[in-house]
Formats: sequence, C-alpha cells, structure tokens
Amino acid sequence: MKKRHQQKLILISIVLFFLWNVPFVGIFDMEGQILGFPILYVAIFLSWLLAIIFAYIILKKFYE
Repeated sequence: MKKRHQQKLILISIVLFFLWNVPFVGIFDMEGQILGFPILYVAIFLSWLLAIIFAYIILKKFYE
C-alpha cells in the first residue's frame, strides 16, 4: 500500500476519534428528531457511513 493511502486512512480514523469524543458528541446531544431518530444517533451513524465510504474509495484506488 502506498504511503499516501495509509496516511488518508489514518487521517479518517483520527477524525472519527475526535468526532466521537465527548465535546463533539455534546454538540449533537440536543432535543429533536430526524425521521423519528434522535439527532445524536443520526450524526454518529452518518459519520460512520461517510467514513466507510471514504475508506472504500481510498482502498478501491489502491487496488487499481
């Protein structure tokens, strides 16, 4: 694997680490719902989905 692909994957994991820590999670911990789900759950699962998509794109480019 190329060094820049590794760096991008590490960057994704670091961003998620900080995004899911208490200060940032507190930003989304508010009253309200999106399609019947609490905003906190939507934010966590949406960020998780985006991380998976970005990792897939990076790894797809690696195997080309």
